[in-house]
Amino acid sequence: MSIIITGAIGIGKTTVCRKLIEVVRREGYTCSGILTYKSAEKSIIIEDIQTSDRETLASTTNLYRGPHTPKYFFNPEGIAFGIRAIDRGVASDLLLIDELGHLELRGEGFAQVLELIRTGKVKMCVLVIRSELLPRFLPKLPAKLLIFDTTTSNRNELPQEIGSVLLNK
Repeated sequence: MSIIITGAIGIGKTTVCRKLIEVVRREGYTCSGILTYKSAEKSIIIEDIQTSDRETLASTTNLYRGPHTPKYFFNPEGIAFGIRAIDRGVASDLLLIDELGHLELRGEGFAQVLELIRTGKVKMCVLVIRSELLPRFLPKLPAKLLIFDTTTSNRNELPQEIGSVLLNK
């Protein structure tokens, strides 16, 4: 089963994911993958869900020689860190990827997760994709997936709702 969590920038998608991990683990399921969030300095931090280890994924200043978007310069070590977390997470009950964006649309970053999903190598998967990018990702994803749009009015209930769907409750 594949689920998309979508919504605008800053609406609370990562917070929904953190709470969803708690819901899933409380029921005895394993959860792996990556979470991303902005630091106080506006860098993007990547966290391995399984180990809680962290690495800098991207910066708004040109510190790294990796791929870049108009806003961010990506750390090759941060990307490799995330790929390792994803590779380890394939065997988990739930693989969560927060988030897919411009790099993945170009076949970079964590794009290999799209192939893992298409080939059925992942049991259950939750992907975070911003609303503005979702139409460009849909052709790259399985036809059968559920999409949950994060809003200010539903973000507190969404983790439990998604957890119920994932765990067939």
